[in-house]
Amino acid sequence: MAFRVLFLWSAISFIFANEVVFEPKSPAKPLRFCKAFQLFLDHTQLDSNYVEITHWKGLRFDLRYASFNNVTGHDLYCGSSRVFLHREAAHKLKKAMKLLEKEKPGHSFLIFDALRPLYAQEELKKLVRGTPFSHFVSNPGSGSVHNFGLAVDLSIVDPLGNPLDMGTDFDSFEASAGKSGEAAALLSGKLQEIQVEHRELLRSLMIRAGFIPLPSEWWHFNAYPSKVVRENYKKVPL
Repeated sequence: MAFRVLFLWSAISFIFANEVVFEPKSPAKPLRFCKAFQLFLDHTQLDSNYVEITHWKGLRFDLRYASFNNVTGHDLYCGSSRVFLHREAAHKLKKAMKLLEKEKPGHSFLIFDALRPLYAQEELKKLVRGTPFSHFVSNPGSGSVHNFGLAVDLSIVDPLGNPLDMGTDFDSFEASAGKSGEAAALLSGKLQEIQVEHRELLRSLMIRAGFIPLPSEWWHFNAYPSKVVRENYKKVPL
């Protein structure tokens, strides 16, 4: 038994040691997509399917795509602090917020991204197209569930505003970034028990509120299965 455990640990250590790491190159000229974002904003505000959650009490925000601090290196949202969700996803998020308030008083959800413009999806896809990581980003043609406003990227912060340690950053392409890689990452020491406990708390709250976690990303939750979304809802056209 000891030999089998040692062999398994060695195999996992070898996998993580030889893991291909995604290292996006910083753009030579970082861009701000202000005109495109304004068109997206104008459309979104006129569509009754979308709800603005920007000023909801009990939410905090770290909108990476509204800054240059994201994997693309571009400010995709022109520094905007405005955030929208499809009304059905917003309803589920309200449920999750009530659960968090009841079970972890003083804690808050930290939103990274919600409804995402198609041009931003293309910039993300462009980053990985033709690489071993291409499957991590949905094609704009079929659309990410974010492009329907039915996905949300988020974490949890404590009463002092400190994000709970989830083991990897938002938008990590590491194998340990999702539930599918947690067991191996725990065995190898890449993740710690407390980090997985924090993830499990986030998953539990969101699942009970009706969301579906993405196995490869601890931060990503869909309001419905992606097939259901693509067959029954309209993605944002911009």
